[in-house]
Amino acid sequence: MDRSIPSSDVDGEMIHAEVVNSLDRISKLPKDVLLKVLSKLSMEEVLRTSVLSKRWVDVWKETSHLYLDMRKIAKAQVLLPEVSHQAARSVTKIIKDHRGYLERCIIYHDALQCEDGVFESWIQSLVNVKHIKHLKLENLFDNDGRPITRSNVTLDLPPKLFSHPDLISLFLDKYNLEAPHAFNSCWSLKDLRLIDVSAETEVFNAVLVSCPSLEVLALKISCHKNSGTLKIENHNLKFLFLSCLGIEGLNVSSPNLDILSIEYLSCDKENCVTASPRLHSHRNYWAAGHCFVHTSYNISCPHQGEVSIAHKVMLSGFIDRMKMLALMSVSVDLTNAKEVEMLREVLAAWPEPMKEVEIVLKSNNAAGKESESSIEITRSTLWEETKPFPNDEFRVYGVYLSNFSGSKEEFALASSMITHGTVISMMMITPSSSSTINNKSKIKAGIAKLKKLPKFHEYLHIRCSDADLVEPSLW
Repeated sequence: MDRSIPSSDVDGEMIHAEVVNSLDRISKLPKDVLLKVLSKLSMEEVLRTSVLSKRWVDVWKETSHLYLDMRKIAKAQVLLPEVSHQAARSVTKIIKDHRGYLERCIIYHDALQCEDGVFESWIQSLVNVKHIKHLKLENLFDNDGRPITRSNVTLDLPPKLFSHPDLISLFLDKYNLEAPHAFNSCWSLKDLRLIDVSAETEVFNAVLVSCPSLEVLALKISCHKNSGTLKIENHNLKFLFLSCLGIEGLNVSSPNLDILSIEYLSCDKENCVTASPRLHSHRNYWAAGHCFVHTSYNISCPHQGEVSIAHKVMLSGFIDRMKMLALMSVSVDLTNAKEVEMLREVLAAWPEPMKEVEIVLKSNNAAGKESESSIEITRSTLWEETKPFPNDEFRVYGVYLSNFSGSKEEFALASSMITHGTVISMMMITPSSSSTINNKSKIKAGIAKLKKLPKFHEYLHIRCSDADLVEPSLW
């Protein structure tokens, strides 16, 4: 008598078969689709896919991004020497086994790799063999396995190590630079970020001279000796972030700079010279010889509405470093819908209330057809009475509207900020120096209307730098 098969066994086999068939169907997908699947996974998950089947063994080797954290590879927060060496060997093997196009690589390591030549071999392989485009290197721990807070790992790298023409962005975190020669002839480097890096002032100056094509530069640096002036002379620079300890002076000459963000400067105001004509801040960010943290931003769309690289950097994660920079001056053309949208994006990126924002209103007396069409777009999408600007969350204690000409767009912006609670304490309106008598009359009437608007914040004060433009009863 035949033994009947229990229905549960049958069901189990059917379920198992479905799973296998499902995996087989995924494995039969084109390689570019599989690589897109891997791009959504962590590095650890990507490497584990190599054991799924023969089809998956080599797929990970063609991913365009490598994220290598030695702590995760070793599954340990503290990298003791033996654990560190073993994890470093894994990193070396991953880099060696990778084949095909590699666009970006991030490596978190400890100090030991800088002492035994492994760190240099990684860079040589990634830059000169893999032709990496974007490279980030971060030192995590010192030799005793303790987190380091200052740069104490000295890099002794060969000349022109970073000079390959395919390398366009480099991020170094927590190192000491003994000499600048690794940066010699970095003609193609466009994005350089040195965070918690220490060196002599002349070493930093030599590095910057060797990178003439930079468009993005972020320096959170410490100079060994409190001597010398940090010199930044670059005609291509669009974005500049500075937090500099141990410098006696600063000289910035960047005529095309769109964003200047300063976290800290150890030099006095008298020794700080910035020549960036595109930035039009009217606010004084110096007091008692010290510079307050602040950001100056000239919003622009240089190529038919294309967003500038500086704006992309602001919104790509770097803005997290600037959250505490609660003073900002922004130049914007309110008749240009793209610029207004960029202003909204920048302000909305700050999750906490800002202390002060100055909005320098660009004069647009010779607006072209593109600007004229943008006015209607701006009015219909950004100045709706029910829509707060820039969003429901953004708050600022003080707003300064500089170069105010009395246009409808300017009053619409001011009205939105008042009625929706964007501005908390004070709004200061500074008329344009070129305002005509008719313009001043319009501004005076407009300010009177702004003062009568329902205020979200009871103690909000609306002021004007020109007392003649405010009715005495409204002060």
